[in-house]
Amino acid sequence: MAGYVLAVLIQEHSDTSAFTTFSVADPTNLSLLGQQTYQLTAPGTVPERQDAPHLHDAILDPSKKFILVPDLGADLIRVFQVDDGAAAATAVTSIPTIAGSGPRHVAFAKAGRKTFLYSFNELSNTISGYSVTYKRDAAPEFTRLFDVPSGGPGTTVPAGTKAAEIEVSPDQRFVIVSSRGENSLDIPAFDGEGTIKSDPLQVFAVNQQTGALTHVQTAPAGGRNPRGFSLNKAGTKLVSALQDDNRVVVYERDVRTGKLGKVLAHATVGSGPNNGPNYALFDE
Repeated sequence: MAGYVLAVLIQEHSDTSAFTTFSVADPTNLSLLGQQTYQLTAPGTVPERQDAPHLHDAILDPSKKFILVPDLGADLIRVFQVDDGAAAATAVTSIPTIAGSGPRHVAFAKAGRKTFLYSFNELSNTISGYSVTYKRDAAPEFTRLFDVPSGGPGTTVPAGTKAAEIEVSPDQRFVIVSSRGENSLDIPAFDGEGTIKSDPLQVFAVNQQTGALTHVQTAPAGGRNPRGFSLNKAGTKLVSALQDDNRVVVYERDVRTGKLGKVLAHATVGSGPNNGPNYALFDE
């Protein structure tokens, strides 16, 4: 994958979405390798959100031979095969998800010789777990194991909540997800005046044998609309991007327990209502 850039293009003013690859052989002049465009024959289970394909993410699998692209509009996770000698990625299969779930982001966890895939579903606010089986050069096989609410078994979220980001810890032992629109936690205001509302980050431990998730912690994201967050390479810090509060917040993280701790740093980013950062990551 040394010579590719992967892009998901969502064409908001038509009834199509596209998956596009570019060559970065010359970083100063990206060249188009291929584009695959998708359409729906009819709206999905949630018509107002599934009136067209909505490809939301593009990640490499652990073998670095396949790209997974969750399609919120089509209730599919599309799978492409990649080859450094090929002109473009090739669609090889797709993973059907529960109707109306709307897969947004996905993440892999490696547990010894076992591989698990987790899909965070925006419309149903659920996490779906899959076992992944590799068979030589064939496309991986995905078997759905479970579906749990974003806050863990037995939990519900307020109307209007939207699943956002999912990350697997560097040691592959924990899954973390963020929700938008819950406003379920009260935390000290960063200016020292009273309290503010915060959406949650949910932490789950990964069963290394079965891939099952056990809820470990509900922690504050640092404000409203944590659209994206990331971990540093050591897994000792998490940075959260709060779009609605124009803020980024860095939390300490206990690698052993997976739990998030105190605020290490915070900063205002952007100005104007709901004009904050979508994502934040560590430069390492």
